[in-house]
Amino acid sequence: MADSGINTPTSWLLLGALALLVYRSATTALLSAFHSMPSLQRRRILEEDLVQDPRLAALLERPQALGMGLAFWNQALLLALLALLWPFRIALPGGGWSLALLVLAGLWALDLALPVLLTPGDPTRWLIRLFPLYAPIHPLLALLVDPLAHLVDRRTQDRAKEAEPEDATEEAVTALLEEGEAEGILEAGDRELIRNVVTFGDTLVREVMTPRTRIAALPLEATIPEAWQAFTHTRHSRLPVFEGGIDHIRGVLLLKDLIQLPDGEHPALATLMKPPRFVPESKPVMDLLREMQRTRTQLAIVVDEFGGVSGLATMEDLLEEVFGEIQDEHEAPAGLVEQAPGVYLVSGQAHVEDVAQRLGLAAWEGEGFDTLAGLVLARLGCVPKPQEAVEVEGARLTVLRMEGARIVQVRVERT
Repeated sequence: MADSGINTPTSWLLLGALALLVYRSATTALLSAFHSMPSLQRRRILEEDLVQDPRLAALLERPQALGMGLAFWNQALLLALLALLWPFRIALPGGGWSLALLVLAGLWALDLALPVLLTPGDPTRWLIRLFPLYAPIHPLLALLVDPLAHLVDRRTQDRAKEAEPEDATEEAVTALLEEGEAEGILEAGDRELIRNVVTFGDTLVREVMTPRTRIAALPLEATIPEAWQAFTHTRHSRLPVFEGGIDHIRGVLLLKDLIQLPDGEHPALATLMKPPRFVPESKPVMDLLREMQRTRTQLAIVVDEFGGVSGLATMEDLLEEVFGEIQDEHEAPAGLVEQAPGVYLVSGQAHVEDVAQRLGLAAWEGEGFDTLAGLVLARLGCVPKPQEAVEVEGARLTVLRMEGARIVQVRVERT
């Protein structure tokens, strides 16, 4: 009977330790499922309301608090397990040290094995299943965990703001995109699209606008037949209207407003045109795109620091920065026309980066220009005449056609 009395507490201790071990294994699997879930997947299940438990949904909004709470609880369970098994140290050589080593080694092996066995395929399912085992405990740990999680969040945000400069970030993105293409994860077109999206926020309106010299516009005194003729010639759906000169834009005339006029009616353009929207050259294209979406406008007049008109920007211009050249049905195909092996006919308005990339050459860099015409003007230092040529890195550029002071077409020969 004495032996039975001694063994009963021992049995309860063993049963308690076994139950605690099973429970801790479940919380370890929960922690593993949480760490295995990418942040994008967390956002997706929250946006799609896949989590029915409001407690879990609230903690997924604050992942630092959930992760730290689970980690603290797991360590507390480890200490509790050691406390339950402590009376058995007398049966082991080495006493408490041996017991601690055995428990730690066993739990370490279990912590390594459980994530591999339980959570490799669908961490979301295991997270939802196992969270109720931890949910009642988190409010008790919140007093300790929440201030620490808040501090970590603030430190993380501060470090993100002081992280690498923008150029280094873009270089890292470029390297990742090239690696993705090399491994077959991305197509070349996908890589270019992602790169355009990354750089879109840094692009200014002056880099995408139609320059002043290429603006098609109507004088305020133009008649309705003259407006019809201008729309037919330019194939545009909207035209700026100026008074006295292009620097005095008074409004924007829409083709649809002309179409809606009754036959034989010829009102003044001033009664039909919409108010113009003016934007500075230095405005980021992302801000202009949002503004156009908000105000439902398709065209903005771009002005310089002195108030003069330097160009215009359309919704199409902005979208082309991301998706590339958008051609209407009536437009001729853009790009390089190969005249002979290594010889190309190129528009003066083609971007130098695009031309160099298509020819497999290093980018031609310089200040104050984006187009091939700008490169020719920068290297020559004057307005060229037809057949004038200039040597650049890897190519010879010959001016073929001019319209006034504007370079229309250039022959590019690889050297």
